[in-house]
Amino acid sequence: MAEHTLEPLSPFTDSRTLELADAIAVEVPRGEPRQLLAAVADALAARESAETLAERLTEAAHAVLGEEAQDDEQLARAVAYRLALPYLARHEAVKGALAEVEPLLEDLIEDELAERGPALARVAVPALAVDVELLKDEGYRYVATFPPAGSEGVDVVGKASAWLTRRMTVDGDDARLAMRRFLAVVAEEVEIELPLVSGTIDGILAAPMPAHPPHDKPFLSLARSLVEESVAERGFPW
Repeated sequence: MAEHTLEPLSPFTDSRTLELADAIAVEVPRGEPRQLLAAVADALAARESAETLAERLTEAAHAVLGEEAQDDEQLARAVAYRLALPYLARHEAVKGALAEVEPLLEDLIEDELAERGPALARVAVPALAVDVELLKDEGYRYVATFPPAGSEGVDVVGKASAWLTRRMTVDGDDARLAMRRFLAVVAEEVEIELPLVSGTIDGILAAPMPAHPPHDKPFLSLARSLVEESVAERGFPW
């Protein structure tokens, strides 16, 4: 399969910069700063372009950090991104989807939770701040490499999903780490209202992150959601 040359998947989720952002203590005052962080969450939930997201992050960073935001723009945006994650976790696009899952978890035994729980990671797609349409197209193009004859009974979506996990981590594990960072925020934010979802996510995050991306079940499920979405929109290419 001929591959496109991808720009870095996200200019906002560099794990090293986010670690530095974690060390910066910030108290967000009420009013405009919180409104601007909520606007960042709205942009993430809407899968806005990198340009739009950069604008929202810069606005929020200046509102939260003041003149300090000018010292290191990348770090300032990372601080704003980190502070916006709880707003995204409470966003209807995320919390609403999880609320539908909560009652479905009640009757699952431990083995079933272990099998189905990783699907909860799909709500982390917006937090990756990636070009979702590009990734969906990449996954779809991989599906299209399978010939119509002989593909019966083959999980081509699964194979494309495994390939996409490798594609998304070709330059490192920032995407996987961003997924886990957001899931940890989600588990904390929904703990009271959605205890089963929160507990299941805690269980996912308690396990070590596998070295090989296709073996990372939550990340594989997230990638599969992108391939499934693309196939649902366009149909199988044969």
